[in-house]
Amino acid sequence: MFDPSFRPLRVRGAALLLSTASLLTACATSSGDSARGDDALGQLIGRETGEEAPVETRLKPGPDATLFIGRDVSLLERLVGAPALVRREGPNEFRRYDLQRCRIYAIVAPAGGDVASLRTGALNAGGKAPSFSTCTAGL
Repeated sequence: MFDPSFRPLRVRGAALLLSTASLLTACATSSGDSARGDDALGQLIGRETGEEAPVETRLKPGPDATLFIGRDVSLLERLVGAPALVRREGPNEFRRYDLQRCRIYAIVAPAGGDVASLRTGALNAGGKAPSFSTCTAGL
């Protein structure tokens, strides 16, 4: 049958879990330099030790994504290379290009024709997607 002592333990466990989650949320940084990813101490140490800026800051920005919309997909592939994945979706294609710093997702309509849509994504799940010009910087 039903054990009446089980329910209070479950309720107490849920209360403990919620209070722990609230405490962790309160301690999390939601604004300021560290939330934006700025590392003032790291920059100071880098300047003092003579380390160079990361390579990404020295690369020439890539073109804007709007230059490729409505134009033949071959123009995009001259810049980023062959797609890592091509999937046919009705008369259109979905193409994924894996670059060094990010991924580019393109909808080509009709298949093998013009670029209808371009988006960028992070290489790792949960990562921040860079802009198209940052993604294609240095190409």
